Order: sequence, then structure tokens, then C-alpha cells
Amino acid sequence: MMKWNVTLALALALGSVMGAAQASSGHGRGGDRHDARAVCRDCGKVTAVRSARQNGKANALGVVGGGAVGGLLGNQVGSGSGRTVATLAGAIGGAYAGKKIQERANARTVWTVDVQYDNGQRRSFKFDNQPGMQRGDRVRNAGNSIRRA
Repeated sequence: MMKWNVTLALALALGSVMGAAQASSGHGRGGDRHDARAVCRDCGKVTAVRSARQNGKANALGVVGGGAVGGLLGNQVGSGSGRTVATLAGAIGGAYAGKKIQERANARTVWTVDVQYDNGQRRSFKFDNQPGMQRGDRVRNAGNSIRRA
């Protein structure tokens, strides 16, 4: 019977020591608890996804082509010095119209994804194609872009 009492006392003492060790290391109940997840410094949440139509660039072809067509049309109006003024005005107007037409023809859709990082910083990323992300998605930096986390 005495052996059982000694064994029971040793087991209780060992349990107390283990409990105190866990509490001091933060792994037991009470004490400071550390989150088991690693902190991600480049992770965040998508706060908005927007798309917008952006005009393309015009080159000399649109300006010259528009100017030529405008000049030909202007030349059909009036006679004498009035024809010269009309031709010049048609060429200038045509060049401007040709530039704008080419910008619209080369227009593209650009998507902007706004992200708020876990540390509170905000940043926007632009995509030429639909990024496949929506508000609330968790993302992580991938070079100069982002990807789903």
C-alpha cells in the first residue's frame, strides 16, 4: 500500500511540473498564446475590382489618313481662296478626327484591383485581362503583381 501512495504522489508531482512548464512556455491554458499561423507580410484582402475602357494610342497613320480625307472633302467646297481655306480646314479637322478614331479603335479594357494589406497599407494593381478576383478574396504579392493566397 505504501508503494501505491509513493507512486501516486510522484505522478501528481510530475503532472504539476509539466503543467507549470506548459503555462510558462505559452502552450497551455492561460499564459500568452502565440498564433500558430506565420504572419504574412505581403498578404491582404481585395477591397474592390473595377474595369474601365482606356483609349489606345494613335500613330501617324490615323493623323495623315484623316488629314488627307478631310483635305479632299474640304477641296470640294467653294472656289478660289475660299476653296483653299476649306481644304486647309478640312485637312486639320480630318487629322484630328483620324487621331480620335484610331484611339477609339485601339481602346482596351483595364482592370484595377485594390488591396488592403494585413498591416493596413493599401495598393492598386492594373491588369490587361480579367484577373479572376473579387472583393473579399485573400491575395499575396507575386513580384509586381498579386495572386490568390
